Formats: sequence, structure tokens, C-alpha cells
Amino acid sequence: MAFHAHGPAQPVAPKRKPPAGASANPVGGTVGSQDRQAGRVREWLLLLLRFAITWDPKDEAAVLAIADEIDALGLSWRPSAPSFFRRTSREVCKAITALDDPQRATILKSHIARIDNSRLRRAFRAAVDLKEKLPRTSAKHHLR
Repeated sequence: MAFHAHGPAQPVAPKRKPPAGASANPVGGTVGSQDRQAGRVREWLLLLLRFAITWDPKDEAAVLAIADEIDALGLSWRPSAPSFFRRTSREVCKAITALDDPQRATILKSHIARIDNSRLRRAFRAAVDLKEKLPRTSAKHHLR
């Protein structure tokens, strides 16, 4: 699943124009609720970026709070076990601060790969100090 900062929080699919007078999206919600959810996902991604920069427990709490809200969207009850956004938030926040964790790079790279907005992806990568994979060249080319 890709996280879309400017679109639906669902896997990318070709957009179809709804019939005149129709306001429901393919998942059964309204187009407005889909836009609200996309906005919440963008806000979540920005809060994760903020936490990656500040390491402030208040910013981490904000990440977890919005993750809980996103997971609960469309549900009339709150699940007792954390679902995707809450679980991912805990995992990513822990990886941000656990510099010696051998799983850190794997967790953060996985999160970065889900971000479809290139500027946000680059900003997060820089904030967690992960180097972008660049094509390897021989040492001869660098000495010229």
C-alpha cells in the first residue's frame, strides 16, 4: 500500500468518473470522506516527519493519536489491537530513535518506500539520516 499525500489512501487505481448524481466511492464511503481520509494520511506522514526531526515525545503522541483516528475511520467501534496505522506508527517511531537497532534501516526503508510524494519521501529520508541508493560507479570516475 502506498501512502498518498495528495490522493486516496488506497492503492493507486485508474480513476473513473462517477455517474451523474453519484457520490459514493468504490469502498462505500463518500468522495468527501475519501478526501478527508487522504488529508489525515498526509497529516500523519507530516507528523512522522516532525517526530523524525524533533524526537519530542509530544510529537510522537500526536503521531499515535492521528494513527488511532485513521484506523478508526469508518468503524463504529475501536479495535482492541492496533491496526495498520497505529502498529506502523509505533514501529517507525521506535526505529527513528533506536539508532543501534539492527532492524532500523529495514523498517525505515520500508516506510519510505510507501510514501508516494517524492519531496516528502526525500525529507523523511534526510530526517532519519538514511542515504538514498545511488548507482555505484567505479573509484576511477570519482578521481577525475
